[in-house]
Amino acid sequence: MKRWILISGIVLLAGCADQSADQAAEPKTCERSVEVSVIDHAHDKTLYEKDMCLKASETALDALEETNLPVVKTGKGEMTYVTAVDGIREKSAGAGSGWVFGVNEKPGQVGAGAYELKDGDRLEWRFEKDAMAYFQ
Repeated sequence: MKRWILISGIVLLAGCADQSADQAAEPKTCERSVEVSVIDHAHDKTLYEKDMCLKASETALDALEETNLPVVKTGKGEMTYVTAVDGIREKSAGAGSGWVFGVNEKPGQVGAGAYELKDGDRLEWRFEKDAMAYFQ
């Protein structure tokens, strides 16, 4: 009886090991490689900076949420507005301060929930003392 239990356990573990080896052998595909940074320019502090592997349909808002920084937002979908990231709230550095995003050193011209990122993009979420000045 003990021998049967031991043999069953070995067979079971061997099957699990083969499954893990198969999963490790499969290359992880990256539809979009994007450099993502989240910076508090009002206090000259980098909150996040890393290359991300995203799906083709993911947006600037999706990338921000994948940083695992706490994000507070209003609205939904394309009309989502980010009011705070990592506890840094709009208007906390003055009446015009807030969160904006840019891609490849250009301000976003649509909502973050509408901007689909492309392979090789450089996304920067920025907290600015004067958020509107970023667009000028």
